[in-house]
Amino acid sequence: MLGCARAVPLDEAVFGHKKEEAIVLRVSTKGEYGVRIMVDLARHYNGRPRSLTDIAQAEMLPLAYLEQLVKLLREACPPLVTSTRGAHGGYRLSRSPDKITMGEIVRVLEGPIAPMICAVEGDMTQVCGFLDSCRTKYLWAKVRDAVAHTLDTMTLADLMNESSEQDKGMPAHFIALSDVHVGAFYIPKQQGEPEVRPLS
Repeated sequence: MLGCARAVPLDEAVFGHKKEEAIVLRVSTKGEYGVRIMVDLARHYNGRPRSLTDIAQAEMLPLAYLEQLVKLLREACPPLVTSTRGAHGGYRLSRSPDKITMGEIVRVLEGPIAPMICAVEGDMTQVCGFLDSCRTKYLWAKVRDAVAHTLDTMTLADLMNESSEQDKGMPAHFIALSDVHVGAFYIPKQQGEPEVRPLS
């Protein structure tokens, strides 16, 4: 179930200090990895089927875990991925990326969207004793609907387009190891930019 969780601040996790807690809508590893599988398949939609080894290497994900996630995606109703057997077999999307919403994917992997147990999609699986007198359930219902709307109105194709636009603004730079020189930062007493000087 996609819901709320407490995020532990770094200083508390490392030093034991309790500063300020953040409550976040948490997506599990299953949800994160599953979405990344679908994005990889969308990127290669017009190519050959993708093997799980290809996806695991491209996304740097554990192969054994991907097998479980692909099973969920393949057995969804309707299926989100299809498989092909054989030497050149693998997985591909069951539909074009513009026909698959992120809401479909997340619900298959995570279950109903529920920021709180009183605001779950569909039938409640847990009962809150304060439900009848709760003055905040309207808030959580609005949060649920906002998250659901975002997921249901974004397709895999939309996500791919947004990612492509971001990539255009962040070109990749490749540096040959032979061009790397080890240096040390030197900060002068006067205010200004740090200088870099070789160690030797």
